[in-house]
Amino acid sequence: MKQSFTHFTLRFCFLLGNLFGAVAIKSQTVEPPRADVARQQSVAQGAWGSLFKEGHGESESTVPAEVPKMAGDGEYGEQRILLRRASWSPWSLEADMETLWTDNVALSGKTTESDGYLRTGVRTGYSNRVVGNFFVNAGLAYSTVRHNEFTEFDFDLVRGDLGLMYMVPKLRDAFLVTRYSYYRLTEIGLGLPLYEDHIASLGLQKVWKISRGQQIFAGLYGDWSIAPEPWAAGRHEYSLFAGWKLRLTEALTVQLSYRGARYLYRTGERQDWNHVMLGGVTYAFTDWLRANLTGSYTVNHSSGAAFDYQNFIVGAGITAHWEF
Repeated sequence: MKQSFTHFTLRFCFLLGNLFGAVAIKSQTVEPPRADVARQQSVAQGAWGSLFKEGHGESESTVPAEVPKMAGDGEYGEQRILLRRASWSPWSLEADMETLWTDNVALSGKTTESDGYLRTGVRTGYSNRVVGNFFVNAGLAYSTVRHNEFTEFDFDLVRGDLGLMYMVPKLRDAFLVTRYSYYRLTEIGLGLPLYEDHIASLGLQKVWKISRGQQIFAGLYGDWSIAPEPWAAGRHEYSLFAGWKLRLTEALTVQLSYRGARYLYRTGERQDWNHVMLGGVTYAFTDWLRANLTGSYTVNHSSGAAFDYQNFIVGAGITAHWEF
């Protein structure tokens, strides 16, 4: 009897050890990829670099306006004037909804699975001049992602940003940006935390106007993970981006852009090269309501072969944006 009891005890401890071992392995292998999926979706939406408010590229204070025909135009030629804003609107509020499809929902390099998902978000922001060439920019955003089939990848995301920008006259009004960000990924309904981090960023970005309605932009950024939880999901990012934007009509705009990044994970065991090509079309129904079509293609090369993948995302959405 004593031998049977001893055998049962050892067997129970063995099974219990396997159970806790499986839970530990799951926490190490599932949660970091979930964070990767969430971050890659943000990158694939073109959410990199700019802290400029909508319309900074062509403000009313710099764009020539049409002038009514007046007597004497034939003698003195066509006239142009500059319109200046009567007041600045530092606050912004934005809400959007987008339905998307991806051919590689789990960012797998071997067996890929496609899925559709719905992303919703709401953001509020504040942007204003502090003094001279210094500007402050702050924002708070909450978004949700819900998949059709692979619901284990559903999540809620809360992000807060506080940045300071300096316009550098010697670099033809390029902007030097410093920023602190808080990133919290949770189960649906703001449930159990899956990943959170504090991120410090430093970057340089610039917009070049080619003509009215056409511009190119570029930038360099470094993002340093300060306190990731879990540790294995944290990574430093060093990126560069460039793009071209063309307003075809008052309502229709197209954009093409590229982002290349180096990801250095905090464990030191994984390093990635990440490339994203993005294209989009935006149609503005009014000053505050617009629709968009987007497509992105991602190629990721990792020091760990299991993390090599390719990913295609296409989607359509609608955005409401107000300033006050």
